[in-house]
Amino acid sequence: MYNNRKIAVIIAAAGSGNRMGSGIPKQYTEILGKTVLTRTVEAFAENSSADEIYIVVNQEYEEHCRRDYCNSGNPGFEKVKAILGGGRERQDSVYAALTVIPDDVDLLLVHDGARPFVTNATIEEVIKGAAEHGAVVAAVPVKDTIKSASEGVFTQTLDRKSLYSIQTPQGFGRELLMSAYRKAYDANIYGTDDAFLVENLGEKVYLVEGDYNNIKITTKEDITVGEAILKVRSEQAAAAGEPRAGTGFDVHKLEAGRKLILGGVEIPFEKGLLGHSDADVLVHAIMDAMLGAAALGDIGRLFPDHDERYRGISSLYLLKKVKELLEENGGSIINIDAVVIAQKPKIAPYIGEMISNIAETLGIEEGRINIKGTTTEQLGFCGREEGIAAQASVLIRRR
Repeated sequence: MYNNRKIAVIIAAAGSGNRMGSGIPKQYTEILGKTVLTRTVEAFAENSSADEIYIVVNQEYEEHCRRDYCNSGNPGFEKVKAILGGGRERQDSVYAALTVIPDDVDLLLVHDGARPFVTNATIEEVIKGAAEHGAVVAAVPVKDTIKSASEGVFTQTLDRKSLYSIQTPQGFGRELLMSAYRKAYDANIYGTDDAFLVENLGEKVYLVEGDYNNIKITTKEDITVGEAILKVRSEQAAAAGEPRAGTGFDVHKLEAGRKLILGGVEIPFEKGLLGHSDADVLVHAIMDAMLGAAALGDIGRLFPDHDERYRGISSLYLLKKVKELLEENGGSIINIDAVVIAQKPKIAPYIGEMISNIAETLGIEEGRINIKGTTTEQLGFCGREEGIAAQASVLIRRR
């Protein structure tokens, strides 16, 4: 679902794959232990916006496809609503799926079953573009010089600045694509892709950026290239490391005569928080959450309250030290979510400045940080205005 629009994906996999020379259609050739078609379906099954998947295959391979993918051991298998027998041409196969897709579907994506390396980013760009424009195609600029020829002689060198290599997925409003297919069949027109049929209606088809790794498996050489793509992605994923979560909680007593510092912001109030440092309870909770995610102890161990070096010190300075320790141990912050628990004062007017201070100290985007304020409805020590508490959750990635 994308902005309340239901999305169906048609995977066209009914080709015979004769150029592969393997004796079976190319979509059932394995690349590093998984068939091409399985990898293609997984890309859309794992996409959070796609709601339904319809696979169109060579009629002789319908049962093969069911055994290959549609079982509970594959991610998102429940999204596959039908495996259909294809037609004589690709256009016939896609139309076979169009005729069974429910009327409540708003957007349609059509993708080649032999393009197993499509990324989630490309899928999302096509969905976004289809929702905005009604018809979009993923494409990449051509790299080589392109010439036209006749009878073995070049007749023209084309300006590659305006040339693109067309990929899939291609995305369309459901009714627009249905109209394009009806008109094509009425006029006995067969196009090389779905965008051609929409263009035949006189409608504009927009371009979204594709990916040079989104190759179509056609020959044996493509298998070698595909293995290289998968190995690089595996190495990149390993380098990115595992996500790890940590939580932090801190409480400080309110006392007259102290400054109230929260998130590095001095907030006007008749009382402040009591502590060895500036007693910034919000920053303390965030630091403990960071340390917890990386299994590096807690702030009491790192900055003990009997150490005079830390008397009255800014907690933002300590936050910077925790950040440096986190990085030394291979950690980087994905996001922070924190809540300040106080009956008074109201912190809403200061949240933006708090986020800015923390983001600058940690060297991350402000969009990775969320801070909320809440009361306890006058219950407990926070409700009696005896103190302020803070709780934080931090997600890091650790190499």
